[in-house]
Amino acid sequence: MTAALAGLAGARVLVTGGSGLIGVPTVRALQSAGAVVTVLDRVGSREGSAERTVLGDVTHTAAVAEAVAGQDAVVHLGGYAGLGMADAVETYRVNVVGTFAVLERAAAAGVAKVVYASSINASGYPLGARRAWPPVIPYGEDAEPIISDEYSLSKAASEEAARMAHATWGLAVTGLRFPLVRDIAVDAGMRFAAHVREAVRTDPRRQAAEGWSYLDTSDAARAVIAALLHETPPAPGILVAAPRTYLSTPTRTALRLHAPDVQVGQVSGRDVGLDLARSRELLDFSARVILDDVAPHALLDLEASA
Repeated sequence: MTAALAGLAGARVLVTGGSGLIGVPTVRALQSAGAVVTVLDRVGSREGSAERTVLGDVTHTAAVAEAVAGQDAVVHLGGYAGLGMADAVETYRVNVVGTFAVLERAAAAGVAKVVYASSINASGYPLGARRAWPPVIPYGEDAEPIISDEYSLSKAASEEAARMAHATWGLAVTGLRFPLVRDIAVDAGMRFAAHVREAVRTDPRRQAAEGWSYLDTSDAARAVIAALLHETPPAPGILVAAPRTYLSTPTRTALRLHAPDVQVGQVSGRDVGLDLARSRELLDFSARVILDDVAPHALLDLEASA
């Protein structure tokens, strides 16, 4: 197990990628908890929210060293968040070298804890070119990965880097395997509804392999806070997601429609297709923003759209 911060009041916390989708609410959540926040980002700190900003790239060790100096903890969110944002080599380089640079510099600076963004794609199932299925749905962090794309490979490699950083340098590390993360409350969930409708239309296999999972940005920030404050193994990353799918269709029905050959485990109602036991047990985390409550009209009916 790795260590945790005793508390966040007065703690100095670096957030890489602090101007990003998860970065902005994470900075706010940290400040609300009393932390003093530094942001390392190529575009600076959005809305001028951080107490200190370092302009730089996570792959540049000098910038990372400057940003991490004097910090108690690091939240590493910098990097590419999926396929198509850069070419294959650049995606892998930034995500893997960036994570390793942050871990190495954090260890050298004596940082107490690092929380890093992994992904549901560390398993390789959703994005992989081989279009592989998990052995069973719902699946957890120990499902055997099948990697066949550069983004998933970069996340799996980053988890191995975290494992090494803990074993070799004694660095306390927690990874979070984020699913689809969106600000659901924006425009009453209309953009989220449009996104998932198009996603299911264009690649229904991928959405099934993701277990039709999602997480609101505010809950992503809460998961980061929980990871800073709890002891966990350095790897694998911990799956964090809302407990129910973004479908109005029952999960077993959805699996029959879009994953008829996959073994179905313990799932009832609209349970998400992920095993979230570790997030509950290790982080004491459960999502608060549920689509049913915020934007029930955004729930997708797979039977009607079939």
